[in-house]
Amino acid sequence: MNLSVSIKVAGICIVLMLIAQTGAELFLPGMQPKESGIEFVKVQQCKMCHSQTENGTADPFFSWQSSMMSQAARDPVFRASLTIANQDIEGVGEFCWRCHAPRGWLEDRSEPADGSALNREDMHGVSCDVCHRLIDPLSSKARRLIKDVPPDYGNAMMVADPANMVRGPYSDSRGAMPHDIKQSEYHASSKLCATCHNISNPLQASDVNTQPPHTFGHIERTYSEWLLSDFSKQGRKGTCQSCHYPVVEGGGQASRFGSPHRDYFVMHGPVGGSIWAKDVTWLLWGDKDIGGKDIDRKALDMGKQRALALLKKAASLSLTSIKPGEALLRITNLTGHKLPSGYPEGRRMWVNVKFFDSSGRLLKEIGKYGPKREMIFGKSIMAPTLLDPEQTRVYECLPAISKAQAKKFGKKPGKSFHFVLNDIIAKDNRIPPKGFKNSAFKEHLSEPVGAVYADGQHWDDVQLELPPGCERIVVNLMYQSVSWEYLKFLAEENRTDDWGKRLYHAWNQTGQCAPVVIAEIDLEGIR
Repeated sequence: MNLSVSIKVAGICIVLMLIAQTGAELFLPGMQPKESGIEFVKVQQCKMCHSQTENGTADPFFSWQSSMMSQAARDPVFRASLTIANQDIEGVGEFCWRCHAPRGWLEDRSEPADGSALNREDMHGVSCDVCHRLIDPLSSKARRLIKDVPPDYGNAMMVADPANMVRGPYSDSRGAMPHDIKQSEYHASSKLCATCHNISNPLQASDVNTQPPHTFGHIERTYSEWLLSDFSKQGRKGTCQSCHYPVVEGGGQASRFGSPHRDYFVMHGPVGGSIWAKDVTWLLWGDKDIGGKDIDRKALDMGKQRALALLKKAASLSLTSIKPGEALLRITNLTGHKLPSGYPEGRRMWVNVKFFDSSGRLLKEIGKYGPKREMIFGKSIMAPTLLDPEQTRVYECLPAISKAQAKKFGKKPGKSFHFVLNDIIAKDNRIPPKGFKNSAFKEHLSEPVGAVYADGQHWDDVQLELPPGCERIVVNLMYQSVSWEYLKFLAEENRTDDWGKRLYHAWNQTGQCAPVVIAEIDLEGIR
């Protein structure tokens, strides 16, 4: 018999023991389902006015569709991961729907935790009306709407206005608007992004009512990384929005019905590093009656272009101190967070270097990517992966299960993809952002692990050994959002539905999430 456990009590050991036995109903402060009578406008209503504007393919609705924000509930990688989380702790997946289908969560359709009660509107993920109705959860307005005020920003502890009031950077408007408009500083600040980009495991908190999310259960710390960087001190020029919402050249207009032209206008739907995810999402949802006919293939293709363009701005490479037999490669982080950042499982970056002689003959290569004999579903296949991780520098965050945690849940201790069970970080050598300070990052449980970075260091140096006869070096900085190892885990560990197998078959049909080059350098004439 499954009983619900409300995670409000102190004593993490007792809480985890109860959850392991009975299932989980996670309480977090912020607006609760149906609180204040919340009900959102349908996405198609937004489309009526906010598509086909003077901006063409950069109109608000089209550019929003190009983002993974609009695909957050459909994302097959998320779906497969969600299933495994629910297998590990029954019902815990409802926590995930707070970010991936906030409309469904706030309107009380996030149970069962597998998402089977979600409707067509919920499949739009972080939809237009949800985002534009959010208010600062720590504001006086929020305190009048909700009973439980969050202790800080993060963990999807959001508050939305029940009134049909759309918030954004401007207060003036013309034309026939079916809703009120309010200027909102919150929508121009990174605090808005913290809602779903500072995520911690509430099962590892002693009191979620008083503990800020960054003080327990590290899952994702992108907002903390930004907050503790120099970018957070640059005003609006250094916000998350300043990078992830590109400015439309020549400006634009929000609505095609009399909305004023804005000289400063941004593309909607934040751009990130997801390229392959858009292809696999289209393959598995594009022919479906619910959700599929709401996906625009052209928009997804534009989203892939936007993502690649952003990735190519993330880092710079330089080769210095070139001496007989050696050279120093410097990778500099140009972003406002760790490189790479975000949800860590399967996401990685590494250095690929090719050494050539004067005739163009390849002498040596490190960071090689290619096929390797692997087993999946009892069959032997050639799976593409990083072939020599021990020979190169691989930047990644690897969560793990401690010995004590492993004993409680019957798992092996060590590196693990079971994100809801992970309670320690085994490795985190990702390159910090400018302004990095060890003590501050440690306070947010985001300090380097297995690597040493000095305060202020936002680069990493890699010593390269040059083979005899080397006269040319080609360096590629590679980025991959889902590794073969993580894909295999999602496919084989999934025992209660078919999302794992569907993801695996779609992976095979969509390029197997091949890595992309995000920075490169080609240096000849080496002696």
